[in-house]
Amino acid sequence: MEADKTAQELITIAGGVDLEVAYRDNRSREIIKVRQIPISKIQEFMLTLGNESRTIEIYCDKPEGWGDTLSMESASEIADKGQEINLPFFDAWWKRQAKWRKMQINGEGMPVGAAPPSASVNSVPVLHTPTT
Repeated sequence: MEADKTAQELITIAGGVDLEVAYRDNRSREIIKVRQIPISKIQEFMLTLGNESRTIEIYCDKPEGWGDTLSMESASEIADKGQEINLPFFDAWWKRQAKWRKMQINGEGMPVGAAPPSASVNSVPVLHTPTT
């Protein structure tokens, strides 16, 4: 467990992990960095889940279309490494999102006297005061 934490800290310090990738032309290779996704890119990343090529491009900070130039083996290696590097953060992120959703559904954290949230998107919370 301590070794995993130390490895993750080193990845954070380095900004990611270097990998040698091969391109589909079978002649060229390159060292690229598979990185921890910056917080500013999380929403973009979440919208690309299911689009492996775009996910790989975000992991490596590469332009759209770059993922299609990789060999299948290199694409798979990047996808696996990117997931390994980013999973600890996303695990915590999902838990935070679940707490926010639970709070919104249950009305937790609402001001005293506020109406609980309703299913209608058109309703506005009403604060009850002693005069109303």
